[in-house]
Amino acid sequence: MKKRILCSILLLVFLFLQASAFANAPITDDAGYLMQSELTELSEKLEAVRSKYGVDVVIYTEDSYSADSVEAAADDIYDYQGYGSGEKSDGILFYICSQTREYHFTTHGEGEVAFNANGLVYLESKVLPYLSEDDYYGACLAYIETADELLEMAAQGSPYNKKPLKTVLIILALCLILPLLIAFLKMHKKLKQMKTANANDEAANYVTDMKMTASRDLFLYSHVTKTERPKSESGSHTSSSGRSHGGRGGSF
Repeated sequence: MKKRILCSILLLVFLFLQASAFANAPITDDAGYLMQSELTELSEKLEAVRSKYGVDVVIYTEDSYSADSVEAAADDIYDYQGYGSGEKSDGILFYICSQTREYHFTTHGEGEVAFNANGLVYLESKVLPYLSEDDYYGACLAYIETADELLEMAAQGSPYNKKPLKTVLIILALCLILPLLIAFLKMHKKLKQMKTANANDEAANYVTDMKMTASRDLFLYSHVTKTERPKSESGSHTSSSGRSHGGRGGSF
């Protein structure tokens, strides 16, 4: 009787450990993008990054999501499937939905620091070109390599904080345009001061009276062509579990 009880307890412990290992698998490819050899290689790389920094780095793909949005799906998978390392559940999850061709990076804990808003833009710039070409193995490799790079920067006390290219261009444009605008206003003021000609009040005598009998505008037609552009959204938010998450995602 005691042996049966002991065997039952050992079986339950084994099943619990097996379930926990499955829940914390660094890569889940329900969408079937990857070959077994690729899954094995990527899993080893993800485990190495996790061990090196103590931050969970995860990849998860599926055919369709059950939540209201790709963001909510990524958050729920992270929260309810036991992802995250340490007491704060630090980490990042890269989620891909094959049916809608959407992706999302969700971060939590220290993951929100290492993968801040600018860091996620940088990470996206490395991964998105591969997704656009349906090279999912390449996208996963780029994700792991860039995550390693960003985590190393955070570990050194200098999380990625480079300004996005768009912001840099705006700043440069303002730096160039503002001085020119000031110079133009000053020159315009000087030119006004140099005018010495007086207005001729008698010029009206030479103007022929004109009367407008009718006026109308004719609108012929308009043709507008719209092309959908890849969408990308980001920001800090609260998931259905009440946790705070950072994130960024879009379509490809």
